[in-house]
Parts: sequence; C-alpha cells; structure tokens
Amino acid sequence: MSLLTGSKHDHGVNQQKRPATPPTLLHPSTLCPLLIAIVSCLPTTAGAATPAASDIEQEQFNTSFLQGAQSSVDLQLLLSANSVLPGNYRVDLYSNEVLVGRRDIEFRRTPSTGKVEACLTLDLLRQLGIDMKKLEATNKLTPAEPEACYDLSALIDKATQRYDVSRLRLMVSVPQVAMQRGMRGYVDPALWDDGVSAAFINYQLSSNRNSTDTATTLSNNLGLRNGINLGAWRLRNESNFSSSTDQPNKFKSNRSYVQHDVTALKGQFSAGDIFSDADLFDSVRYRGLKLASDEGMRADSERGYAPIIRGVAQTSATVEIRQNNYILYTANVPPGPFEISDIYPSGSNGDLQVTIIEADGSRRVSVQAFSSLPIMVREGQLKYSVSAGKYNSNSEGLASPKFVSSTLAYGISSNLSGIVGVQASDNFQALALGAGRNTAIGAVSVDLTHSSSRTPGQSVRGNSLRALYAKTFTGTDTSFTLAAYRYSTEGYRTLTNHVEELDTDSPKRTGNSKTRTDLTINQSLGRNQQYGSVYLNASDQRYWGRGGSQSLSAGYSNYWGELSYNLGATYSKDVGDYGPSNNDTLVNLSVSFPLGSKPRAPRAFVSASTQKNSDSTQVGINGYLSQDSDTYYSLQGGNSSTGGSSASANITTRTSVADIGVGYSQGRGYNSQNLNLAGSVVAHAGGINLGQTVGETFALAEVPGVAGVKIGSYSGAQTGANGFAVVPNAQPYRVNWISLDTRDLGADIEMDNATRQVVPRRGAVVLARYASKSGRRVQFELFDAQHQRIPFGASVEDQAGKQLAISDPGGNALALVEKDSATLLIKWNDQQCTTSYALPERNPALNYERVPLVCQPALP
Repeated sequence: MSLLTGSKHDHGVNQQKRPATPPTLLHPSTLCPLLIAIVSCLPTTAGAATPAASDIEQEQFNTSFLQGAQSSVDLQLLLSANSVLPGNYRVDLYSNEVLVGRRDIEFRRTPSTGKVEACLTLDLLRQLGIDMKKLEATNKLTPAEPEACYDLSALIDKATQRYDVSRLRLMVSVPQVAMQRGMRGYVDPALWDDGVSAAFINYQLSSNRNSTDTATTLSNNLGLRNGINLGAWRLRNESNFSSSTDQPNKFKSNRSYVQHDVTALKGQFSAGDIFSDADLFDSVRYRGLKLASDEGMRADSERGYAPIIRGVAQTSATVEIRQNNYILYTANVPPGPFEISDIYPSGSNGDLQVTIIEADGSRRVSVQAFSSLPIMVREGQLKYSVSAGKYNSNSEGLASPKFVSSTLAYGISSNLSGIVGVQASDNFQALALGAGRNTAIGAVSVDLTHSSSRTPGQSVRGNSLRALYAKTFTGTDTSFTLAAYRYSTEGYRTLTNHVEELDTDSPKRTGNSKTRTDLTINQSLGRNQQYGSVYLNASDQRYWGRGGSQSLSAGYSNYWGELSYNLGATYSKDVGDYGPSNNDTLVNLSVSFPLGSKPRAPRAFVSASTQKNSDSTQVGINGYLSQDSDTYYSLQGGNSSTGGSSASANITTRTSVADIGVGYSQGRGYNSQNLNLAGSVVAHAGGINLGQTVGETFALAEVPGVAGVKIGSYSGAQTGANGFAVVPNAQPYRVNWISLDTRDLGADIEMDNATRQVVPRRGAVVLARYASKSGRRVQFELFDAQHQRIPFGASVEDQAGKQLAISDPGGNALALVEKDSATLLIKWNDQQCTTSYALPERNPALNYERVPLVCQPALP
C-alpha cells in the first residue's frame, strides 16, 4: 500500500505517462507523525488489542494532528482489524523471529490492563529457548501450577511479545543473554516437513579432449546423485559413469538405499547398499539394514566434517578424488593453486586419494587423511548405530560374509561420554571400549579395540589404541583443529583386513598398519585476520614389516592493501602403497591484485612453483564480464622447465538451470579442451525444472504464473515458465528463510509476502509457496456522491470483500487490479458506497493510471 498525494483532475479516466521519478510520497513532515500515530496505536498485537466486550469502552485516538489532509480522517478500520478475543488459538510461535513451534495457546484478558495477551506457561518459556536456569536464579519464577501464566516483561528485562492476528503468529523477542545456547536453532518436531513427492537427478559432467603429437584421447566422467521422494520415504542412488578412448566404459553404483526418519528415536532407518558408521570401527560398504541416530534432530547439533583438498596444478588439469576406489569428485581446474571443499565423503574415515592429471597426460597422486571426530555426547543422551547385512566392497573379487556392527555412546555427564561397540562376522569378532572428555582446551577421546580373526592358514588376535583431539575455538580465530593417533599391534585386523585375507588367490599382505598420525590446523592471525591465516595438514602412516607414507602441507595467506598473496609447501613420501618409493617437495607462491578500483574489477595474478626436477611460472588475469554478471573468465600463460611454454583460457557461468564451464589450453606438443556441466533435473507435481546442483535437502519455490522471479541469496536461481524455482540447499530440522528478490518484478505484480520459512526433514524436498497477484496499477481518486473527498482510512474492496487499498489523506487509493472493469465497495465510519471503473486499453508506456471515481450510496 502506498500513500500518494492527490490533486484535482477532471472526472473521467486520466492516464499518467511514465514519470522520470516515482509518484511523490507524503512529505516527511507529514509522514512522520502519521507513521508514529499508526504504528504506536494499531493493535497489531494481542497486547494492544482493544477489548471487545461491550461493557469496556473502546480506545479512542486523537487525529487532529493530521494537518493538510483534504478529507476527514477515519482510522477505525485500521484500529479494529487486528483485535483478538480471549480464547484458544492455534498459532505459529516465533522466538527472536525464528519459527520454533506451532501449538494451541490460550489468550487471556489481563485484569489490570484489560489487554488480551498470550498465556506463557513454563512449557512455552522452555520452547522459546529461554535459559530456565538463569531465570530461576533471579527468583522471579515463583512456585505455581504448570498452566500458570507468566508476565514475560516482568521476568526478563526488554523482553516483549506481540500477536499478528492476520498471520496467526505469536512473536516473542528475548535478549540473547537470556537465551539457552543449546536450544539455538532448535525447532519443534511438529513443524518438520516431509516435503512433496518429487524425483531428481543431480549430475556433474567432466569431459576432456587431449591431443598430443602421437594420439588424441577423449575422456568423460559423469557423476550422478539420484533420488525419489514419496511421502516420508526417500530413495537415493549414487553412481558414476566413465569412458575413455580405447578403454571400456565403466559404470559403478556406490550407494542405493531407501531412508526414513524415526522421529521417536531421533534417528534414520536405511536399507540397501550403504556404509556403516565409523565412531569406533572403520566404515565399510555393505548391503543390508541400518538404524542410526541423527544428531541433526537435536538442538545445537554437531555437524559432519569434510576435509578441504588443496593442491597446485601446473597446467589446465583434471582433479579426481576417490574414496574406497569410488570417484567422489572430478573437475577441471586452471593452472595454479586450487581448493576444493564441496565433496561428499561416503564413510567417515576412508582416506581420500587425490589425482591431478595435467594437460600433457602426466599424473600426480597424493593421499588426504580423513579421520573421525572425537566421541562426545551430551549429558543423558544416547548416540547409537546398528548395521547388519553382507559385506559388499567396491573392490572386485572379495568375499561377502554376513556381519553385524553396533556402537552405543552415552553422555555420562556434561563433560564425560562413554562408548562401546561390537562387530562380528564369520570367524571375526571385534570389541571396542572408549571414553571422551570435554576440557577447556578441547575434546579428547580414547578407545581400545580388540580383534580376533581366523582365515585359512592363520589365527591372529590384536589390539588397536586410538586417541582423537578436536577443538573449535569460538573465542579465537582458530576455525578447526583435529589431531588423531592410532597404534595397532601386528595381529590386529579390521573387518576389511579380514575379508581381504579370506581370498586365498590374492597376494598375501606384506604388512598391517602399525601407527598412524593425522593433524589438521586452520588458524587466523590477529583480529579479523589482520596478520593473515595459516593452515597445516600432516599425516604419517607406518606398517609392520614394510615402509609407510608421510605427507605434510602448510600455507600462509594475507593481504597487503588490495594485493593478496599465498605461500604454500607440500612434502610427500610414499613407500609400498602406490608403486615405487616416491618423495617430492612442492613450494608455491602466488600473488593477486586488482586492475582498477571498482568492486568487481578484474584481478591479475602471478604464480611460481618449484618441485623436484621442475620449476614453473604462471601469469594471468581473471574476473567477471560485468559488474552484475555471473560469468567468470580466466586467461593465463606460463613456462615450465620441463614442459616449455603454455597458455590457457577458461570461462564459467552460473545460470538458473546449470553451472557451465569451458576451457582451452595449449603447450609444447599438446592441446586440450574441457567442458564442465553441473546441475539438476527435478520432477514434481508442478512440472519439470532444471536447476543448479542440489544438496541432500533442498526446496522448491513456487510463484504461480510468474516466471523469472529471482531467489535471494542463491545467485542465478529463478522461477521457470511453470512458476517454480529450484532452491539448491536447505538445512534439515532447522528454519530456512527463502526470500524472493522482487526488485525486478515491475509494477504489475504484487507479492503478499516475499519471504517464507521452511523446516525440512533430512532428504526432503520442501515447497515454499508465494501468493502473487498480477494486473494493472491504478490510482483511484475517490469522491462521494456530493463530490467530496472520501475520508482518509477508507477501505476499498472488491465484490468478494477483499481489501485492495486504503485511502490516503488526499482521498486517493493506489491499488493493483486484476480486471479491466469491475465494481468496488468503499467503507468508512458507518458508511459505505459502490462505484465502478472501466480501464482503457493498456499502454506499456504508463507506469500507473489515474481514475477518478464518484461513489454512490450502497443499497441496503
């Protein structure tokens, strides 16, 4: 609703040409007191509601301060629109603007004030996330019945409540100091949404064509994450297809399973090809059943850890990341340092094998350690996992014995957790015990596993001791720290070791794991990274009877004005796992600076690296095609002591239907072209939509009949021809705000509310539906039968009784009408009248039209 100043016009239709500036709003000197009066006096809250009983005098408001109005003033429709009567109402409960529940709440009249307010019981105070221990310490919670009502403002200073009648929302505002930390973000399970029935394909295509002096090779890799949602059931599949010149095509399915929430147990039920948990035992792939707790269902839950993969490409290279012989991720990267943080590991502790394939075909392989976090459970809570089925490795030729694996962790106190686990199969048993403790300097856990394995020709027993440490320092700039150490005796076997030794035809193992140490640190230096940031990743693996592998990478990055620089070094040594002994040290220095002062000015960069038998230098420029473009380009050239000169060009763009990237590189004796496509195809009741890559849980936004509406916070995402948009990610069991970007909608489309909140279950595809109206923007000049201006505050309604606008102080009403002609009803005080309008043919040059209307008294 806009309040526009009015002016006299001849009666009839007056068309207003598109002005250079929007219609003039009320002058601030007039608007300010008007807004103060309306905002402070409107009973949009239950607390300010006018008592409806006939024996209570209705509140009156002095409107004489409104000067300059061309008509009388009537605010009664505004003042009474949101009143509420005592009684029980089902409302959405908001705590600090976050939806936390939907429940029946009693509204009672307060005898002292006569106001109708929500009855806040102890149970409601807890659901709001208020720290009850702090509240009890104030001695303001007097012993009372569970259903007794508490005055929120009296309990907590500056806490308020208000009731939005039109949207059935009870909005409670509480200072953060009074809120319970553990409840932050928690949402009542009654609000968890199963979502809509849908099917989707999530794809990542990487295609490379390499030509050398001797051969041309075309290789393709297609990674798929597919899903079907039917009610509360989710069917998922992860698979990979690869092809290469003169090589047979390969298709491998990594996981295929169905999943369903078990709300009562705060867990997930899964069945199919899945992975066991790795809190105590190594994660294994199997076909069977699984019931495991889902920490996301709990308040302030711990989130999973995914490693950051860093490296340096000498040319336009392909990066492949594998876990347990399955390709998790593949992408083309330009020359220079790269960082990958959006991978989806299948198990919790399978090391990641990183392969960098340069444009000339050379390959470099490294291993990224990937370990579990320390075992910690909140006081009084259980964390559980039960897996049963047949071992089913991605490796060919291995046996598939039946097995069962189970772990149970319990929070003994706020700082101490205990855990126990058993694993059993044919001729294999393992028992594990452990404990975790939370200290001021971090979380530490220690566990001991004993195994017994009988295979053809041998029977062995052994023990393995593991220690884990982790700390997220919220008070400093240390983002994440993980240290892990394991020592195993020579006779210790994991289930995978046992299965491998069952195969009598395979070569005997030359040595089992003896010790392993992993360390990961990311640290900011100074306030707001004033002195830059450093990272350190280290891994050391030793075996019984043979060598091992070590890797160490460290880096430092900082800014000097607009110039950024990064220094990194990586050392790796491998003996026995991937062929002959190999060690190498790579040192890289890169510098980047902007070419101009605009916010998205292109940047130039220089990168130099040295390693065993090779030195290289790269220079280039990258940036966006324009200030508001999602298309990114990179041009570079370089020289290597072994490969000679090279040059490459890459361009990537993000659209509403996919992320697209193409590149070309050329060097001594070769040229290479690459293509990357990543996106999704989502089928649902409203049609089929193409979208960006979706996560485990995502959403659909529906704006009926309106295409091209952008989704805020998701670059490139917008509604298609069917009015639906794919919102790529949503956090399960938490409130997700999905907002529309309405800046480009134009004057002919009106949104009732451009923001929606959704609370999806894990794996759900939730729907956020927005009510929109399209038509023509018209400013009606309202006159009564005596040609006097209609009073300020009069309601303009259509024949169905829907309010279209409210008259401003000039007797004008700006409305969006869907029909070119219709009859309107105008109400003010105890009066009402009717009038009709007929609009001329639409003129695209007009921003809005002015139509004077003379209103005739309505028939009784």
